[in-house]
Amino acid sequence: MLKIYGIPNSQPVRAVMWPCLMHGLAFDLQLTSQNKDAKEPAFLADVNPRGTVPAIDDEGVVLWESHAILIYLCEKHGWRDLWPDDLVARAKVNQYLHFHHRNTRELVVHWSRSLWPSVFGKTDADEGWFRRNTFPGLENGRAVRRQSLGIIEGMLGRSAFLAGDSATLADISAYEELGQNQPKFANCEDYSDYPNIRRWFTAMEELPGHDDVHEIWSLIGDVNRVEGGMRTIARANKQAAQTIRDAVARIGRQGA
Repeated sequence: MLKIYGIPNSQPVRAVMWPCLMHGLAFDLQLTSQNKDAKEPAFLADVNPRGTVPAIDDEGVVLWESHAILIYLCEKHGWRDLWPDDLVARAKVNQYLHFHHRNTRELVVHWSRSLWPSVFGKTDADEGWFRRNTFPGLENGRAVRRQSLGIIEGMLGRSAFLAGDSATLADISAYEELGQNQPKFANCEDYSDYPNIRRWFTAMEELPGHDDVHEIWSLIGDVNRVEGGMRTIARANKQAAQTIRDAVARIGRQGA
């Protein structure tokens, strides 16, 4: 069985798990924290020398980096809805995936800068504290974030989804960064000036497997008001992981 290493609180980990649930592919979620488990010598030697998640072990095929994993799974299992055969359609998906890395991904910096001071009870965090305890991000990260939202808003003004009329890997990766920041979840991004993104959120939430994969958002809630420190985050990840495992178990029963 496919093994996925990571935790539900990780955006790229969710991006890998969601298409699996969407397409009924069973997997074994190996809870692997970014700051501890993924830095163990055995993990670094056998799974991912970068010490990050997600990573997979698919019957001996070991891969890391979420986009590489997603493309591999799509090509292996023929998920043409997410990774189309048509040359131009696929190029548009790939275009976004390359853009994502140091553009949309900068939204995680804003999210972490809201979450971690709350988790650690740090009311006077300075730049040095942020650099030690959160994602470093780009020096011009705020400007990149605003520009990225503007570009995505424009793309969604031309088509229902980022690369056409249906959801693809582009939407899966983008949604994990944008979706969690909504006021009803992490509450750290105001999307009132982005009507196309808000419409897209609704469409993405209707895709199969959405609620199971994203239960972590409701469990953590407003990242500016988290209480209980890391125990709260750890507890939320364990509960969300059990929900995901229950969803995988349903796949097995349906296939029996």
